[in-house]
Amino acid sequence: MKATLRSFLRDESGVTAIEYGILAAAMAAAIGAIFGSDGIFVQALNEKFSEIADQITGSGTSTGGSGTSGTAK
Repeated sequence: MKATLRSFLRDESGVTAIEYGILAAAMAAAIGAIFGSDGIFVQALNEKFSEIADQITGSGTSTGGSGTSGTAK
């Protein structure tokens, strides 16, 4: 019986899988904490994406120099 218990305690097979599982759970909790609420990070992301969308659609303010506005002759 003691030999079986010692063998069980020394057996490290499957330990890596358990470690990866714990790491994945910790990362999921961190991601949930960051993106789960409307914190400062999420608000900053929303503002930047809105700026980018405005620039793509042309409703943003122009900061570039003079150009041909895409008209070729």
